[in-house]
Amino acid sequence: MSDSPTFAETTWLQGAILSAFLYGIVVVFFAMCWRSLWPRIRSHNSGYKKCRLFLCCVVFLFVMATILAVSDAYETQKAFIENRLFPGGPSAFAQTSFSLEFGIGFLLTDWCALILMIWRCMVVYRDTRLYPVVCVLGGLLLVGTVVVGLLWIVIVTRPQRNIGWMSLEFLFPYLCIVLATTIFVSLLTVLRLLYHRHKISRILGTGHGEIYASFAAIVVESAAVYSIFSFIYLIPFAIHNPLADALSQMLGQAQVIASLLIIFRVSEGKGWTRRAPSTDSTMASSIRMRPMPNLTTQPPPTSAAQSHLNVEITLDPETTRDESIGLQKSRYLKEYPEEYPKTDSAPVDSAV
Repeated sequence: MSDSPTFAETTWLQGAILSAFLYGIVVVFFAMCWRSLWPRIRSHNSGYKKCRLFLCCVVFLFVMATILAVSDAYETQKAFIENRLFPGGPSAFAQTSFSLEFGIGFLLTDWCALILMIWRCMVVYRDTRLYPVVCVLGGLLLVGTVVVGLLWIVIVTRPQRNIGWMSLEFLFPYLCIVLATTIFVSLLTVLRLLYHRHKISRILGTGHGEIYASFAAIVVESAAVYSIFSFIYLIPFAIHNPLADALSQMLGQAQVIASLLIIFRVSEGKGWTRRAPSTDSTMASSIRMRPMPNLTTQPPPTSAAQSHLNVEITLDPETTRDESIGLQKSRYLKEYPEEYPKTDSAPVDSAV
């Protein structure tokens, strides 16, 4: 069933539909990144140049995602409508045809996503002794990916691409290198985030380390979306399963989504920056004394007019009395004379 032409055509068509769905997610994240970056660029505050660079990267990724979506839709149209009478059906036509626009867009998107991932890993390891090692390894992996990608795009555009070593199977080494680089960089980023969370939580408590290694932070900073899609795609591609045709169309959009997530998190100030505090500096900056208010030693002005406070005191007679409690007689207690009748209340005004 999995090797039948019907199943291959079904997976190809469903892959085109799911790729269009992912492109809709790309449009949403593009709008979110634009809304987050554009006000910071217009304000010309500190860091607006970095936001301008991020905005250029966002626009580039969105253009590449649009090219991938249009190329994928056009290839699906050619396979199922224009060449539906091709010997072997649309699945046979899809295996023999190749869209140069789709290939170039896929490579450029892949390289841009990989550069962004390596940059995030370098930022995370910037204040550690492993920073030079991470830079060298990241640079070598990026150069190897670019060289193999260029070799693949040159081979598939030649008429002899189905002869000998110049075959479409040369895509498999490229995908292996990309997947290995993606997983390696992702694991380095995740390990650094978890280590920093452990150190901060041990010194300041568990609440202070959540921001560095929450589930969202690990998924976004390590581009786990791209890594998962790459790994899922490589398995059916290696066993020559038609399911790889569906995943190959979604892989480019997954790359753009992972990159836009990183940029949006950094633009919102939630990502790890090069100014992220180390363990010692975090503890020092978190324990601070509250600044004392400014105390004035000048005496109050003597020319201020004295204010009078009128107090009215009302004496209410006792309505209930416990006769069992005797009152101590005082020598100052005298009965009222008859010419001074007793009253219920006597207001007294006094000035203070």
